[in-house]
Amino acid sequence: MIEAIKHLPAQVSKADEPLYKREYQSPGAYPVPDLVPYAGPRKPIKNIILMIGDGMGPAQVTGGLLANHGRLFMQQAQATGFSITQNQYGKITDSAASATAMATGHKTYNAAIGVDSLGHKFRSIMWDAREHGKSTGIVVACELTDATPACFAVTHPNRNDQEAIAAKYLSAPIDFMYAGGLRYFTQRQDHADLLPQWRQKGYQVVTKPSDIATITGPKAVALLAENGPPAVAERTAAYINQGVDKALEVLSKNKNGFFLMIEGSQIDDAGHFNNATQNVQEVLDFDQQVGKAFRFAAANGETLVIVTADHETGGYSIVGGSSASGKIAANFATNKHSAVMVPVFAYGVGSELFTGMYENTEIYYRIKKALGWNTVENN
Repeated sequence: MIEAIKHLPAQVSKADEPLYKREYQSPGAYPVPDLVPYAGPRKPIKNIILMIGDGMGPAQVTGGLLANHGRLFMQQAQATGFSITQNQYGKITDSAASATAMATGHKTYNAAIGVDSLGHKFRSIMWDAREHGKSTGIVVACELTDATPACFAVTHPNRNDQEAIAAKYLSAPIDFMYAGGLRYFTQRQDHADLLPQWRQKGYQVVTKPSDIATITGPKAVALLAENGPPAVAERTAAYINQGVDKALEVLSKNKNGFFLMIEGSQIDDAGHFNNATQNVQEVLDFDQQVGKAFRFAAANGETLVIVTADHETGGYSIVGGSSASGKIAANFATNKHSAVMVPVFAYGVGSELFTGMYENTEIYYRIKKALGWNTVENN
């Protein structure tokens, strides 16, 4: 396994906040060994791992690269491209509209979860995976009801109706779920506790990190925080490490393969907070999981990994930096999302389909093409 970051800097005082937000000095690099790509005969794609760095634009990747002394797992991608993220109206997207595009192949309005302005509902690619006998999973560093995971699981007109979205998860095509947001399932205004309903459907349900080891899956729900998990400096990299490890363990038991969506959710928070230190920490935390996914694909030759983002956050720019020192200086143009294109990295069989510059809806269609599934418009 890739070693988790053990030397994250502590939070600083309010007096240091301006410097804290603009500069980052690496206390040391985490290891990024060279992967040995699968070298056997080409196999059909069995597994899809889609990784979304929420708010991760090209500058965020650059910041992580310099801070980790010039090494990231994302560098070892076998194909690269760019995704254009604007919403249905050609405006700056939010996470919901962009995740809907990637999950369903349809542009839509901001705040929409798998629907459009006329009320049309579009089913997630997870339904296709289930129909092809694959197991499905979601691992995120945010609430399970948040925009990105929700778009792969349910349909709803407004991302902010988190209790309504939570109830819809009971009918979602997802086998393994690992996230925060427990309160939307147990502390609801309707006084319902949804966890027993999941158990009745055959899911293991855990709410403590110490219970993750008991999951045998593949049907399991782990809700490990009342809201979103804390930022990486407080939660340590072990949070997402445990989720990805367990997801790969239980989902890979299916002889038909799996579709797993992993989100590095809090890169976006760092951009909204204009916090360069948190931005680097979250990118490096996410990149560790990229390495884990790439390694999994390299070992079996039947897995396609796609790494991208829903949008860029913060208008982030690197105005000074050195891979030798691991120090960066950054500026932010906004505390909101920007229109900057986001990178796409692909690894494994079928990765060649993800080169070029294209709309984010192409992520959906190119995954289906790679799998040999029907690529006609999803209605």
